[in-house]
Amino acid sequence: MSAALSRNPVPDWKSIDSRPLPAWYDNSKLGIFVHWGVYSVPAFNDGEWLWYHWKEKKDPQIIDFVKSHYGSNATYADFANEFTAEDFNADNFAKIVKASGARYFVLTTKHHDGFTLWPSKTSWNWNAKDIGPHRDLVQELKQSILKQNLHFGLYLSLYDWFHPLYLSDVANNRTEYVEQVMLPQLHEIVDEYLPDVIWSDGDWDRTDEYWKSKEFIAWLYNESPIKDKVVINDRWGRGIKGKHGGFLTHENNFDPGHLLARKWENCLTLDRQSWGYRRNINSSDVLSFKELVSQLARTISCGGNMLLNIGPDKQGRIIPIFEERLRQLGHFVRTNEEAIFGTKPWIHQNDTDNIWYTSRLRDSYRFDSRRYFNPQDQLNTIIYAFILGIPHNNIVHLDSVKATLQTRVSLLGTYHEFQISKSGSLSVDLSQV
Repeated sequence: MSAALSRNPVPDWKSIDSRPLPAWYDNSKLGIFVHWGVYSVPAFNDGEWLWYHWKEKKDPQIIDFVKSHYGSNATYADFANEFTAEDFNADNFAKIVKASGARYFVLTTKHHDGFTLWPSKTSWNWNAKDIGPHRDLVQELKQSILKQNLHFGLYLSLYDWFHPLYLSDVANNRTEYVEQVMLPQLHEIVDEYLPDVIWSDGDWDRTDEYWKSKEFIAWLYNESPIKDKVVINDRWGRGIKGKHGGFLTHENNFDPGHLLARKWENCLTLDRQSWGYRRNINSSDVLSFKELVSQLARTISCGGNMLLNIGPDKQGRIIPIFEERLRQLGHFVRTNEEAIFGTKPWIHQNDTDNIWYTSRLRDSYRFDSRRYFNPQDQLNTIIYAFILGIPHNNIVHLDSVKATLQTRVSLLGTYHEFQISKSGSLSVDLSQV
């Protein structure tokens, strides 16, 4: 049987791409991403990329910082002892995530430095159980996140910058790192933690053939214990991003302005300068509440999910300005959840840069559940308009919405209904509110 006709995905991108995304992911819309690890100890400038820019790029600013704070003989491995997570309470952490309004959560189990937040058999004495916190941080967070009824996802970097086996593979055209480290790690996190999301990264140096990505994904979709619920991204080898896998990933305030052909995710970081925690963060570096709302509305109107990143400190604390932003966002999301969760893009994504639409069908209307956007038919469609800026005269024009005298217009979070006086393009006077 050909790959295109096979019932279950085989190790072929055409077959893998044909597997539908589980519905929970599209319905969830908003997730929280967490970058946390040994890099949270120096917590300087490049955050999670500090070791690379220190060792490989010989960044003089980082060299001076490390020398002045840790001495001239300091190594990156020395930081692991200070990664204590001594103030980390997984239940409290998960409650803050829940307060953001998010429906799913993704944790960096291993970034490019190779340090794992779980006791990996492939990472002796370079994991959070053997050194530093002496805890299985992945298991603790899994239990607490699930208590909050959120979907639990895991990020894993395919490559380790300076792993001897990886460097040997690159030099000698072998695959020992993949077979002895990377694939076993992927199987460990799947079998032990049963995540709803596998968020792959660190793939760009080598091809999908080297990473054996297609073989792993075929196993994941056909034989793994999470085969029916798991969602993956598109970072599985050089040249694969944006083409193959599950949902497509875009970073840092990606804003297409129109509906994309495939499900996608806008991952952005609350600290504009880093994904990991930085000790030298300024309040001006942090996305504002208004920017977060704008990104969420624009993203879901165009068919995407928003994955918002925070970086806890080495003690496991979410710093106050991050918590404040998450709670502000959560208040907005709870007030407007009807317009967010379980919706689909409308046939029109926006009218102006300040008005963006989502929609849902009335329960009585029959339409293909696999649809990517909702139809023009306004009699059977509920349309939601995110108004990101109000004109000075308080009159908002929703030109794509064609009102009739039977059209009902209300403001979410209130009991206020607007009176419709004529058919045609809809205008709403917000001075009434």
